[in-house]
Amino acid sequence: MYSVEELCRSICNKIFSSTREGYGIFYEDELLDILPEENRTRETLEAVLKQLVNDGYAEVKYAKGNAFCIMGLKQYEEPEPPPLPPAKPTKKRLSYTTLVAIQCAAAALGGALGSYICGMIFYAV
Repeated sequence: MYSVEELCRSICNKIFSSTREGYGIFYEDELLDILPEENRTRETLEAVLKQLVNDGYAEVKYAKGNAFCIMGLKQYEEPEPPPLPPAKPTKKRLSYTTLVAIQCAAAALGGALGSYICGMIFYAV
């Protein structure tokens, strides 16, 4: 099964390439032949034309019997994909060598502080 976008693209490109100077008359059979075989119904054709009009790709002046008076306004463009959600900031991790350096500095500082406290206790006594 074909998506609505694929059906719109094929019909719109035919209409736009044929009507650059203004309106053109298209017959139902002519437009249905563009659609894939499993989508060749009047209802599908009307739905595609309605979508093209709503999206600003074509203007339908009238539809009488099996004839449509249509003007292509612009070439069909692929819809833009929805924007990606913003990436969550990741926490910066410290490298192994940085962690070892911090632990060594903490151990040395702890040893110096412990020695200072012991020295103060013994000096006071």
